Amino acid sequence: MEKSKETIRRGAERIIIREHRSSYKTTQPIFQIKRVYIMPRPDFSDPDKQIHEIIRVNHAGEYGAKRIYQGQLKYIKSHNDHILIKEMLDHEEVHLNYFEKKLLEKEVRPTFLLFFWHHYGFLLGALSSLMGIKTAMLVTESVEEVIEKHYEQQINYLENKNIEPELLNNIIKFRLDEIEHKNIAIMNDSTEAVFAEITSKIVKIICRISIILSKKI
Repeated sequence: MEKSKETIRRGAERIIIREHRSSYKTTQPIFQIKRVYIMPRPDFSDPDKQIHEIIRVNHAGEYGAKRIYQGQLKYIKSHNDHILIKEMLDHEEVHLNYFEKKLLEKEVRPTFLLFFWHHYGFLLGALSSLMGIKTAMLVTESVEEVIEKHYEQQINYLENKNIEPELLNNIIKFRLDEIEHKNIAIMNDSTEAVFAEITSKIVKIICRISIILSKKI
């Protein structure tokens, strides 16, 4: 007579243990082990669609980064700070030019939210610089941290799929630039900005929402 059944998962292998007791021969349980092999779940994702989304959102993000730095440059007073931000802006323009070419090459529609990146990116940069260089650097650190992780996800996807090696190599390079920008911001006292914790959280939330929307819209 069957008393209980327990299922244990080990990777793709499921082990089913059934406990049987014989009422007339023994009171000790007798275990039977049955192995059931489960096929891995198929991946029905469309690589072309994913590539289009990668190019679209990266183009939008680099455009937004460009506008943030342009907003900061307009109100930064220190000559040395101006030079530092201009160097980071130059990097973002290289990234943006690349993704603009990929839009044409792959016939990808840019996001309809470019107006958001254009106006609110500039506004974010301008407001942060008006609050001082530390706040401007805090915005840079927060944005680049989100972008760094965003690029890392794309790198993992392209490597796992073993597709688009040229796109992959450029995203790897651009991610290193974003990490450099983040480290520059930290070295310039970004964490000492007024209301640093809450400001950083707000900026990161805005960036994450913008990324999600710009992939699809």
